[in-house]
Amino acid sequence: MTRTMRNTVAALSCLLFLLLWHSPAAGLQWNCETCKGITDRFAQKYAETEKGGYGGGNTDWEETYLKEYRRSSHWRRMKKDGTESEVRLLEIIEQLCVKDNHACYALVEEHEELLEEWWQKDESPDINLYKWFCIDHIKVCCPEGQWGPRCIDCPIGREKVCSDHGKCDGDGTREGTGACTCDKGYQGALCEQCTNDHYEEYKNTTHVSCKECNEACEECFGPEANECRKCRENHVLLEGSCEECHELCTGCTGLGPENCVKCKPPADMVDGTCIDCARACHGCTGPGPEHCKRCRMGFKKNKEEVCEDVDECKVMCRLQHEVCTNTIGSYECLCEEGYERNQRELCVMKIEDEDDTEGDSEVATEASKVRLDKKYKRPNKQPRKMLTGTQEAIRLVSIFFIVVLALVVALVEPILGAFVAVVGGVVWYFVMKTF
Repeated sequence: MTRTMRNTVAALSCLLFLLLWHSPAAGLQWNCETCKGITDRFAQKYAETEKGGYGGGNTDWEETYLKEYRRSSHWRRMKKDGTESEVRLLEIIEQLCVKDNHACYALVEEHEELLEEWWQKDESPDINLYKWFCIDHIKVCCPEGQWGPRCIDCPIGREKVCSDHGKCDGDGTREGTGACTCDKGYQGALCEQCTNDHYEEYKNTTHVSCKECNEACEECFGPEANECRKCRENHVLLEGSCEECHELCTGCTGLGPENCVKCKPPADMVDGTCIDCARACHGCTGPGPEHCKRCRMGFKKNKEEVCEDVDECKVMCRLQHEVCTNTIGSYECLCEEGYERNQRELCVMKIEDEDDTEGDSEVATEASKVRLDKKYKRPNKQPRKMLTGTQEAIRLVSIFFIVVLALVVALVEPILGAFVAVVGGVVWYFVMKTF
């Protein structure tokens, strides 16, 4: 391959990348949630425009002839005395999508004619717009209790979806797996069994009810502590009932600190019994700071081998205008009265705001608001326009045609082929901007 041919192929590759990357709508998909949001907002705006004006024009005339021009093929505008008035449907459609919801804008643009068709039926959106638009025509939703591309029935247990104790994955949409996600306390494919930490309160052909076990039980067959199959952690089974271990124990064989399997810090085992050590101790041989094995941080042993608090204020908080407060086992550095800590953790003098006149205060307040508005107010950006299915097809076919034409010409004359690719790309770009 000659150098000229390699340059031509490189130029065509760059062109192809740019053409394919250009469209922000490529691969954009909407789902049932998007469609349902549109129909819900349609019903809301329908109610809001029921008695009020909608757009500029003679609203009394619009209300009088509303039904006539809802059924007219010229649904967008009708003329009266030489002037045009925005119709109710257009007013509603323009408010169906919130800012930056590109999937919503794309769906409305793609299926605007369906909304027009439904509008001419003269029916309330609260009655059947969702079913007519999202289920029957757009086909992104299913009736309640069905899921998946073919709207298959969700699992039924006890005559209800997921036994009425769970949710069907994808319920009401064309997505999901149809599997039940059970509520707390329920399990199984149909959510009709109790989990181990719940017991079956009652069960019949149409309903099952599971209740949580006693707090002492990990598994149970009833609500009481003597109906446990297995005790919870830090409980012991005694005479058929689960009892909680002593507060100093981590695991036990019976009640009381002498039956601990292990001691819960800061307690320590002394002669087979858990002893609550003093706060100053890190391990102990008995109660009180005089029986510490060693001292905790913030304490030290004195001449009598007793752990006592260290006064950190003798060596800490030495910065200017700092005041030290000693606490048991620790300390706290504060600023002197009239001072406050800045971003560099230094104590600096507080600067009190001077009293201004009422007029100056109002001016300052307004100026502050203006500064905040400039800083935080974002421009009201219009959402990018999404390509319809037909426009997307035209885009792809035109890309293919330009690339093939440039390659054919390049086989005969490489330089001319590169020229065709560049010119074709520029022309294509400006043509696509008109969509």
